[in-house]
Amino acid sequence: MQFANFGLLLGGLLIAIPIVLHLVMRQQPKPFEFPALRFVQRRNVQNQRKLQLKHWILLLLRCLVVALLVLALARPGVASAAIGNWIAVGGLGILGVICGLIALASWLAGDRKLLAYVLAGAAVLMLLTSGGIAAVTLGSEEASFLADQEAPVAAVLVFDTSPRMLYRHQNQTRLERAQEIAEWLIGQFPSESEVAVLDQRSGGSLFASDVGAARQAVQRLESSVGGESLAELIPRAVQLAEGNELARKEIYLFSDLARPAWEEQGINRVRTALEEAARIPAYLINVGVDEPQNGAIADLALSQESISENSEIILQAEISSDGVASSRTVELMLETQDDTLPRVEDGELITPESSRRNRQTIELEPGESKMVSFRLGGLAPGIHHGWVTLVGEDGLEIDNQRWFSLEVRPPWPMLVVEGNGATSRDLVNALAPPAFRESGRAAFDIEVIPQSELDRKDLERYDLVALLDPAKMPEATWEKLARFTRQGGGVMTFLGRNARLEDMNGEAAMQLLPGTLATQWRAGDRTWYLAPSDYQHQLLSAFREIGATIPWRDFPVERHWSFDELDDDANVIVQYSNNHMPALIEQRLGRGVALTFTTSISDGPEVQPWNRLFTGFDSWPFFVLSNQMARYAVQSGDRRVNFTAGDTASLPTAADQVDKTHLLFTPRGTDPQEVTPDLGVLTVPFTNHVGIYRIRPLSGGATLGFSVNLPPAATQLAQINAEDIQRIFGPERVQVARETDEIVRQQGQARAGLPLFPLALCLMALVFGLEHLLSNRFYRSQ
Repeated sequence: MQFANFGLLLGGLLIAIPIVLHLVMRQQPKPFEFPALRFVQRRNVQNQRKLQLKHWILLLLRCLVVALLVLALARPGVASAAIGNWIAVGGLGILGVICGLIALASWLAGDRKLLAYVLAGAAVLMLLTSGGIAAVTLGSEEASFLADQEAPVAAVLVFDTSPRMLYRHQNQTRLERAQEIAEWLIGQFPSESEVAVLDQRSGGSLFASDVGAARQAVQRLESSVGGESLAELIPRAVQLAEGNELARKEIYLFSDLARPAWEEQGINRVRTALEEAARIPAYLINVGVDEPQNGAIADLALSQESISENSEIILQAEISSDGVASSRTVELMLETQDDTLPRVEDGELITPESSRRNRQTIELEPGESKMVSFRLGGLAPGIHHGWVTLVGEDGLEIDNQRWFSLEVRPPWPMLVVEGNGATSRDLVNALAPPAFRESGRAAFDIEVIPQSELDRKDLERYDLVALLDPAKMPEATWEKLARFTRQGGGVMTFLGRNARLEDMNGEAAMQLLPGTLATQWRAGDRTWYLAPSDYQHQLLSAFREIGATIPWRDFPVERHWSFDELDDDANVIVQYSNNHMPALIEQRLGRGVALTFTTSISDGPEVQPWNRLFTGFDSWPFFVLSNQMARYAVQSGDRRVNFTAGDTASLPTAADQVDKTHLLFTPRGTDPQEVTPDLGVLTVPFTNHVGIYRIRPLSGGATLGFSVNLPPAATQLAQINAEDIQRIFGPERVQVARETDEIVRQQGQARAGLPLFPLALCLMALVFGLEHLLSNRFYRSQ
């Protein structure tokens, strides 16, 4: 047995006080010779024998009161569950015997029959309880009724190893702080304890064979991108703890408590797992910083990932500041194209040189975010890599840089199909202005044909087909367009006066249309116009910053088609102002996309136009929208070259490299890995490091590659509050601690079970009551 206050046991010497008082205050009888009362003397001897018995019981009770008070103040603890249970058995047994002795004394007194019955019943109850605890203890190894603070523990340590944990405060990252506390904690576990370490990249985990192995696992922890979320790790930790054979189990979660770690869809899983394991104590070790100070590139958006030669790309970087006002400089860096790199020389990865292409300085207030835009053009065909970086240092370095890749290619070949009476002039001039065509800067290489020639055209040489006011077409032609879309092409359909319900609602046509065509709507004396509900869709990204100022009302729509019911996979991108009827609808088909616009943009001068989208004064909104539609349609089938950490990246190879081995160079590796295309597609399933991934054909040729970045919210440092903790983990389910002394205090509360301290006080109170009862009931004046 251990004692928290061993010195207080010296107070046990106070037991001598009732003994001394008992001996000193005992009255000595005075001898009187009175012959007439000799028979009384005989009776007095008998009474003294009875009182002597009662005096010894009273003395025992008074000594026990002092002993139990001293024992309680010394705060005893035991080394195992069995010892604790046997102490409970002994304490209740002794108290039962004392009650039995007092009951016997009451019975012998003759006039205390009721008290004797009550005390006898209490004695029997205590003895039966003591026997029951003894039986349970003998029959079960897990039963514990008293403190067991030094019993072995099956502890599962769960670590948040997200990039946020690299935030440096007081010259220590949050992950280093978590490792420091964890190593101390492992050293505090009782001997023969078993420890398992889980982190977001650990996959499976088992209990370490000894605490030394667990300490090494903690020391090897590294920040990782992707992997399992905390909402997935916590249920696995509960399952791991419950599968251990040790009776005592504990779970420790080390986290900075940042909001991005607690996604709403995972909260129910966390609560359910912890509620089902309510008997396992859970500790939440908060290693975060209350008021972090950090500047970050929160996000980087490209206007498109693939641009045509001699055109420009717009990069928009969101710069944010937490906790401090600052002046930050933002730089745009671009690598030089070099198909001979990367390569490894003397164990070092050699990559192409980079140069600064632009630079801006902005002022930020605490909690403020600003957008910084860069234009990048004049790039040669091929894959280009670069990054946007914040100059200077702060608490978290990983969010000071974001990478990007883009593909520059020749103009997209596009086929424009004119229906009967339709004219393509406005659309062609919007997508490839004459000045751009003459200077070779046009993004699209456009060919215009009448609808009658479409069925004879080979669509494989085009990236995009636009149907202007299509009329009835053979089923085979619709099938050819659908097949072209599935293979990655884009189709834009602009419905007009040539459309007929019996033609457009055929089975083949409806593969490209988003639903069943219904009827035409006419505005009459009303004013209808395009009215996007928001600008969050990628196709509308060019309007996001100016959405509220776009004069859509100045370009009315007089007539448009409607659909009875849209297909489940149809997505409305733009609506009309009349009861939110769809104007622009997207439908995915295989690797490509089909866009349907429900009003005509190809009416000739000889007919009443359906709208003024192209013909209104300063009709720049639809000029931009039509370009966005065309670029979105062709890029849906293009390769992606920008991914989020944890994604599986897929890139098509060059035509002459479809079965050739390539070398993959990761951002943090100097040992390239060989990858082989599958049907002309290279797949990289592991993207756990942010940066640029480069792929070089072994046989020579153009270097491929892509960029990987963190999700926009991955490095947000704002913490959840106490209410969020209760909502995520359940009311009073976890104990939150920051420092080691808080952990010790909470461990003591959780491990104590039924502590000896209150038990000793309860026994003292019972003994004191019995002493009071005995001294007042048996020794009161007759």
